[in-house]
Amino acid sequence: MSVTVHIDSNVAEAGSTQINNVSLNTTYTVDELDRACLNALRCPNTLEVMTRLKEKDKLRYESINWIMYDPQYLRWQNDSTVSLLWIKGGAGKGKTMMTIGLIETLSRVREPPPILAYFFCQNTEYELNTIDGILKGLIMCLGKQEKELMEPLRRRWDAAKGQFKENLTSWRALWAVFLEMLDCCRSRRISVVVDALDECRDQTLAEFLRLIVRTGLAPNIKWLVTSRPLDSAEQELLSGSDQVMVSLDLNSEHVAHAVKRYIGARVYELDRRHKYGLVLRQELETKLTEKAAETFLWVSLVCKRLEEVSKANVLDVIDELPPGLTPFYRRIFAELRSGQPAVVAGCMRLLKVMLLVHRPLREEEVSSVTGWSSEEATVEDLVDRCASFVRKRGRSIEFIHQSAQDYLKEEAHSALDSYGNYGHGEIASNCLDYLFEHLQVNILGLRRPKSDCTLISDIQEEKTDSILESLDYAATFWAKHLGDAGGGMLARSLFDGHDKITVFLRTKLLEWLECLSLLGQLGHANNALIIILEGSRDGPLKRLVGDAIRFLARHYDTIELWPLQIYSSAIIFSPRRSIIKECNLDKLPRWLRNKPQVEGTWSSSAEHTGTPVWFAMDLSPDGKRIAAGGIRGAIHLWHIMTDSVQKMLAPHQAPVTSVVFSPTGTPLASGSLNGTIKLWDGMTADLQETLADHTKCITAIDFSPNGEQIASSSWDETVKLWDARTGGLQKTLSGHSDKVTAIAFSPDGKLIASCSDDQTIKLWDATRGYLQKTLIGHQREVSAIVFSPDGKELASSGADGFNVWSVKLWNVTEALKFSRFFGGTLSNFLGFQSFLEIKTPRFVRQMAYHKSGRFLMTNIGPISIEDVTRYAPSPGPSSLEELWCGDNWLWYGRTRIIRLPNQYVIGWRERGDEAAVAFSSGLILNLSIDREELARTLQGLAD
Repeated sequence: MSVTVHIDSNVAEAGSTQINNVSLNTTYTVDELDRACLNALRCPNTLEVMTRLKEKDKLRYESINWIMYDPQYLRWQNDSTVSLLWIKGGAGKGKTMMTIGLIETLSRVREPPPILAYFFCQNTEYELNTIDGILKGLIMCLGKQEKELMEPLRRRWDAAKGQFKENLTSWRALWAVFLEMLDCCRSRRISVVVDALDECRDQTLAEFLRLIVRTGLAPNIKWLVTSRPLDSAEQELLSGSDQVMVSLDLNSEHVAHAVKRYIGARVYELDRRHKYGLVLRQELETKLTEKAAETFLWVSLVCKRLEEVSKANVLDVIDELPPGLTPFYRRIFAELRSGQPAVVAGCMRLLKVMLLVHRPLREEEVSSVTGWSSEEATVEDLVDRCASFVRKRGRSIEFIHQSAQDYLKEEAHSALDSYGNYGHGEIASNCLDYLFEHLQVNILGLRRPKSDCTLISDIQEEKTDSILESLDYAATFWAKHLGDAGGGMLARSLFDGHDKITVFLRTKLLEWLECLSLLGQLGHANNALIIILEGSRDGPLKRLVGDAIRFLARHYDTIELWPLQIYSSAIIFSPRRSIIKECNLDKLPRWLRNKPQVEGTWSSSAEHTGTPVWFAMDLSPDGKRIAAGGIRGAIHLWHIMTDSVQKMLAPHQAPVTSVVFSPTGTPLASGSLNGTIKLWDGMTADLQETLADHTKCITAIDFSPNGEQIASSSWDETVKLWDARTGGLQKTLSGHSDKVTAIAFSPDGKLIASCSDDQTIKLWDATRGYLQKTLIGHQREVSAIVFSPDGKELASSGADGFNVWSVKLWNVTEALKFSRFFGGTLSNFLGFQSFLEIKTPRFVRQMAYHKSGRFLMTNIGPISIEDVTRYAPSPGPSSLEELWCGDNWLWYGRTRIIRLPNQYVIGWRERGDEAAVAFSSGLILNLSIDREELARTLQGLAD
C-alpha cells in the first residue's frame, strides 16, 4: 500500500505536536485491491467446494468417458454457434461427478489455455443455493485466473472507505459485473460451468436462465449447466439453435454401462475387504446391476451398507433391499423407526434439525441447535444409525445426497413431526440459551487490547477451534431461524415482555459481536439485528435494536479487525445516551480511570466530512485544561475534571492554526491564518497581547523550556522571537527562501530549529538570533522537526520525491562542531549529512521522541531509531511509558491500547496520567489511566 501526499496550503505543526493540514490519498497494489474486492463480496471458494465433493466418492473416469464422445457435447466443444449445453438427469445419475470430470478435463487443455469458471449449487448451504452465490463464485473463479478480468470490480471499489461505491448485494448488480468481466476477455475461450441448478432456491432462477441465453454473449463464452428435470430450465433453455442438451435418461445405454463399470469397481473394493472370491463377486455384481436402475447413488448407498455385512449374509441383504432410491429410503427409514424409543427420538430430532439448518453442522455445534446435554446419546452414534441419510465428512455432518433430503422433507415429513414439534423457533431458542451460557468477554483469552483476528498465535490452536467452532452456528444463524419461524408462538414469546432477546442484547451483544468477528462472520450481525427489528413491536426492544444497529455501523471496521476494541474504543466513542453504551460501561478496561465524554446522541455523531472544526490543541502542564482552536477563529478552554467548556476566548479574525501553553501554564499563545499571534492569561483567559509582526499565516509556535521566550514561524519565510512576558519582538530570523513550516526549541533552550518548504533545516542561536548551521539533505519540503530528550539529535520528516517519504536524524553536536571548524558560510556550502535516514510507508506529519530516545512516536506508529529495519515491539510493558497517538491508535509506549475514530487527529498531549486527543470533527477526548493496572493487563496479569 502507498500514499500520495498533497502539501498545498499546509498549516504546519507547532512544537511537534500539531498537524500539517495535509491530505492523504491511500492507494493499493493490484493484489491488495483484488483481495479487498473479493473479501468484501464474501465469495464462496469453489475449489474448496469441488474438493469436498470429490471426497464423497472416488472420481472414476471410465464411468464418464462416454460423454466426451457424445455428439451434442462435441458440438458444444467445437461449434462456435453453440453457446450452451444442458446435461439433464434424475437423482443419483452421477451428474456432479461427471461435472467434476469435465472441469478437470477442460482445465488440462494447454493450447490455447482456457479460462474456466465453475460453481456447484448445494441446497443445504446458504452460500451455495442462491443466484448471487453462483455469480460471486464465478466472479472469484475469473478473478483468480486472470488479473485483468478484475478491472470491473476495481473500478467500483472505494479505497478510502474500504467498500464498493455501489450496492452489489443483488444478483442483478453482480450479473452486470460478471458480464463486464467476460467482456474484458474476448480473445480467449471462457467455459462457465454451473452444476445442480435444481438445488438453487432462488425464486428468480427462470429470469437468470433467460439472461444467460438471451444476452447475446460473444461466441467465446461457453455455458455448461446440469440439473434434474426442472420446469424453469425446460421453459427457458433450448429455445434456440445455440443451445443443446444431453439427457442422461435418453442415454440409458451409456449410463447403464457406466453404472456397471462403477459396480465392478465398488465390488472389487468390497472383495479386498471381505475376500468374497470370484464366484460370489460375480453374483454380487449381477444382483447389484439388476437392482441399480442405472443409478450411481443407489449403488453407492448399498455398497456403503455392505461394508459392515459379513460375507455369508451379503446376498441376503441385497435381496431384501428394494431397487430405486425412493423405495430404498422408505425401507431404511422404517428400520430406523424400529429401535429403542430414546434412540429413535434422537435420530428423528437429528434428521429434523438437518432439514432446518442453513448449512451442514459440525459435531461440536449439534448440542447448540438441538439443546442436547452431554449425557444424552452421542452425535456420532446417531449419525451412524442414520448413515443412509446423513454422514460425517471430517467433523461435519451432511446429507449424503439431495435425494435423501428430498425424501425426508416430502414423504417422511409427517413421520418426523410425530416425534415432537421441533422447528425454527426451537432452534433459535436453543441457540440463544447456548450463547448465554458460553459467550464471555475476551473469549479466547487474548492478552493485548490490539489483538486482531490474524494475531491469535498466543492461543493454542486446539482451544481456539473448540471454543469458536462450538459457537459458530448458534452465533451466526440464531436470528435467521427466528425470522424463519415467522409468527409462531415460541418465536413471539422471545419478543414479548422481559424477553430472552432483550436480555441477550443488553447483556451479551458485545460478546456476540466479538465472537462473530473472531469467526469472520461479523457481516451476519447486521442482518440478524434487522430481522429482530422487523419482528419487534414499537417499544423498548425496538429502541434497543435500533441503537444496536447504529452501534454496529459506527464501529464495524474496528470490531472486524480488532475484536477486543469493542470493550474500549467502541464503548468510549458511542454517544453518552446510547443504550448499548449504558448497558456495557462496566466492561471498560479497569486501567481506564475515567469515562471520556463524547456527543450525546447518534444524530449528532455522523462521521465528520468536509472542513475540520479544530486545527490545533494543547494540554496544560498540570494536565487539567485543554485548549483547542479551529476554523472559526475561536479558542475553547476545557476543564478536564468537569469535561465542560471553561472559557471561550475572543476569536481571531481568521482560522486558528496553532495553540500552545507555556511550560508554566500561562500565558497561552495562539496563532492564526492572518499572521497574528495572541497571548492569553492561561488561568483567567484574558487577552494580554496581540503580536502582529508576521505578514502571512502562522504555521507554528513554541515556548522556550523556561517559558521566557516564544518562537513563531510563518509563510512569510521568517522565524520571530518574542518576549513571553511583554510580547515584545526580540529578533527576526531570516534565511529561508520558502514557507517555514515548523520550529522547535532544544531542551536547554539555547537553540531553535526551523524547517521549510525550501528543503532545509536551520539551527539558530536562541539568544542572539545568529544562524548556526543549515542542514541540507531533504529533496522536497520538510514538514516536522523535533529534538531528542538530551538535545544531541534532531529528527526531521519530509516528502522526498513522489510517493517516497523519509525521516532523517541529525547529530546536532557534530553539526555545530562542523560549523565552527569551517565557518558558517563555508560549512553551509560543504553541507552536513544526516547520520540516519528512514524510509517510511506513509507521510510522517507528526512526531515526538520517546523519553528513552529509542524510538519516535509518529502519526504512522512507532519508528525505531536503534533498529530501523523493523517497527520493533515494546521490550516489555511498564508503568513508565508515554501515551501518544499515531496510525489511528492511542499508544502506550509501543503498544496500541485504544483504536481512535477514523477522523483527522490534529494533536495529542500527555501530562502524567492524563492524555488529551483532539479530532478535526470537534471531538476532544481526555483520558486518565491507571498505569500500574495497564502494565499488569499488558503483561497478562489482569483482565
